[in-house]
Amino acid sequence: MDILKVEKLTDEKWLNLYAASFRNGDHTGRWVFASRKPGDDPYKTPDRCDAVLIVAILREPGRPPRLVLEKEFRVPIGDYVLNLPAGLLDPGESVEDTVRRELREETGFEVTKIHRVTPPLYSSSGMSDEAAAMAYVDCTSVPGGKPKPEGSEVIEVLLLDYDAVCRTCDTPGLGIDSKAWTTLEMFRRLGKLA
Repeated sequence: MDILKVEKLTDEKWLNLYAASFRNGDHTGRWVFASRKPGDDPYKTPDRCDAVLIVAILREPGRPPRLVLEKEFRVPIGDYVLNLPAGLLDPGESVEDTVRRELREETGFEVTKIHRVTPPLYSSSGMSDEAAAMAYVDCTSVPGGKPKPEGSEVIEVLLLDYDAVCRTCDTPGLGIDSKAWTTLEMFRRLGKLA
């Protein structure tokens, strides 16, 4: 497979469309995809992590552990979707710093322990080159900690104990992000929030 040329189709702040002309043996084609990478040719930008997804377990004395989810209005869907707290890396910011900042901004909670950060993962490589790391963390509430969503965000924080995780997996017609559903199912199969 050879990429013959790339044409930038849009000029937006957070996400742009590109058309790549390619050749595969005798076949040539054109593929339109989205990218968060800066510039006119995303193939010339070194691979980097664009975003983080946060699998956060809220741990508070005397309460069962609870998975932190968000019910967020997503413009492309035109409706609310359950998803994991997430956000974009700022220039020069580490994945770990982004995890702490985004969880605090979106939920008001503080990260107490980062258990694991994955390498950058692709969630829809047929449509986008966006790479997001998943971070598995413990968090806690803090006095006066309140979400501070951006003006474009409408977010309701949901706290799910193990039974609520199981019920959410089985609720028909509920709009759930694929990564959030996979996380819910993982916990359900483990039999606990760990």
